[in-house]
Amino acid sequence: MSFPNSMHYYLLPEDFGAKGDGVTDDTEALKNCIASALGGMGILNLKPLVTYVITQTLEIPDYISVKGNNALIKVASEWNKVSVAASVPVDTILWVKGREPLAGTDLTMSTRFIKDLKIDGNPNYCNLIGLYMGTEDQSKITQSSSVNFAVYQCAFKNISISHVFTGLFLAEVWGSYFENISTSYIGDCGLKIQGQIVNNTFVGCQFSGLNNGVYVNGATYQGSIRRPEGCTFLGGFIGSAKRGINVVRGLAFKFSHMVVDLNSLFAVTGADLSDFVFDGCYIYCTSRAIDIQAIYTIRNNTSVAFNHCNINSDGLTDPYVAYVHVKQNGIVFNGCKINGVMYWDDGSSGLVTNCQWGDDPTTQPRIIKCGTGYVRQSLNMFKQDGTLVVTRGTR
Repeated sequence: MSFPNSMHYYLLPEDFGAKGDGVTDDTEALKNCIASALGGMGILNLKPLVTYVITQTLEIPDYISVKGNNALIKVASEWNKVSVAASVPVDTILWVKGREPLAGTDLTMSTRFIKDLKIDGNPNYCNLIGLYMGTEDQSKITQSSSVNFAVYQCAFKNISISHVFTGLFLAEVWGSYFENISTSYIGDCGLKIQGQIVNNTFVGCQFSGLNNGVYVNGATYQGSIRRPEGCTFLGGFIGSAKRGINVVRGLAFKFSHMVVDLNSLFAVTGADLSDFVFDGCYIYCTSRAIDIQAIYTIRNNTSVAFNHCNINSDGLTDPYVAYVHVKQNGIVFNGCKINGVMYWDDGSSGLVTNCQWGDDPTTQPRIIKCGTGYVRQSLNMFKQDGTLVVTRGTR
């Protein structure tokens, strides 16, 4: 155990018997090392480029940071599901514990970071959660009795997660920073956001999963539904999933200069999006690139904007590059390059302006409007050859 400065000191797993040889079970050594932190503070300093094998959930409590040094935390051939406390999230490899702010006002947890770390569930235990952040009990995020044990103002950089069911699961995270987080060989979802998620930033992250790259949903707190809100994604990649960005409930998300590149169902889809903005993104899907409210037609999407995006589909798997469903309001496509036919359903409304159709000029309509929907079109909307785009359907 070393003391680099008066505020933090290194917690060295090898001082507690950890081998890091990829064979020995280092669970107890890592847990004892973390528990040794004086005053609840310290930096878990892993040995560079070694493999620590664990058989139980590893908890990262308040004010403990992790300097990974590109070490790997890997699940052993056997996983012990019952030996840890009942409050620990079920089948989680690494749990970053949140806390209730003191007197409801203390949001200063910027001392904690996790960086340069690899997490692997191994192919035999791919039903695990790789990295879980938030409330002390995973089941609480859908219960009205949940209290706010959140992760506040922390930084997470250069973390790769593989061979798990869910890569990164955010239940309660506020004002935190994520950079270069990547997921691979994910059974369900790369990034799952479900709970009180407020004002977080993701930079250069890559999320993939069998079903969803990024999944956003609300949770029930004190008898009411809270939507995740105020998250920003800058750069990065979302792909290798049936649905790239799948939103059931969400508020004020921004995706800037990202690549959403799929070979499956929908690149961007959602059922309750409010104030979602996509700026300068490349959005591609062999099926339907954008499907606004594909799941629940009883929920409205409002103020969803695509600005200066490149939106593409092959036009063969599905006839439409974008589909705006019934009862959707304020859907905007501005300055986009669009390859394919857009369909606006009955009762939907929005604006298509300054857009360019990127496919070969044809006489086929590029916007199809059905029923009583209202789609306002700018006169400077054009194809490559400069001809105006035509529509069909009733006004």
